[in-house]
Amino acid sequence: QRRYHDPQAVVPISHTRDTVGPMGRTVADVALLDAVITGHGPLSPAAVTNLRIGLPAPLWEGLEAALEDVARAALAKLEAAGVTFVPVEMSELLALNDRVSYAIALHEPIDDLTAWLVANHAPAQTVAEVAVRIASPDVRAAYDAVLADARGGDYHSAMTVWRPRLQQLYAQTFAASGLDALLFPTTRLAAVPIDELNGSSRVSIDGAAPIDEMEAYLRNTDPASNAGIPGLALPVGLVDARLPVGLELDGPVGGDRRLLAIGLAFEAILGTLPAPEI
Repeated sequence: QRRYHDPQAVVPISHTRDTVGPMGRTVADVALLDAVITGHGPLSPAAVTNLRIGLPAPLWEGLEAALEDVARAALAKLEAAGVTFVPVEMSELLALNDRVSYAIALHEPIDDLTAWLVANHAPAQTVAEVAVRIASPDVRAAYDAVLADARGGDYHSAMTVWRPRLQQLYAQTFAASGLDALLFPTTRLAAVPIDELNGSSRVSIDGAAPIDEMEAYLRNTDPASNAGIPGLALPVGLVDARLPVGLELDGPVGGDRRLLAIGLAFEAILGTLPAPEI
């Protein structure tokens, strides 16, 4: 996974997970930026009739119905254009990710963020001083856990046992099914107006029991981040004609350029979206 990381411009939180991902209006914009940064030449869209794209079952479960309708409609367009979709179980994916994610994210900031604050003569010099200034309830709660080093005891096993197993699961899935990429909804539900949260850090999907906001919005993108593989999210439609829905493509280690080429092809089939209503 490419790491565009200027330590002076980006506040480091977790050296294992931190990756600055370029954003653009189109995949072509992102591909151009990637080419400038890496020195590679221009890219052509991938030939869709040669593509085998995996649909990981755990990341297609528990979705908002309206969002899933939009995502499935995009799949139908891509399949009609010649893309081959391959269902893949990856039944261990979320369990493995749970053993990795918080153990890393709640431990590494103790050293990474503190070192950056001191080196840059920041007004706050410790994680504790940063934490008391955090307005978002869910992020503040996470930093309370950081300060308590709540998962510090799990960090070593996360890095030496569980993260390698997560990476192995991805590698085996790509190889065994001959996949070019995995495809799934970027989030489980569309954006919720912030005033509907009323200070809460929990959201409901189609009226079900409320779940943690981070679980709702980060579940699908978190595993690839922890495994260190490249990902590309692109908008594919709208919920209620106003809220964007994204699909994410994840590729094998070192597959950044191939992923961008697939993204170029998919965008040509699905089109681009109008700006959302604000």
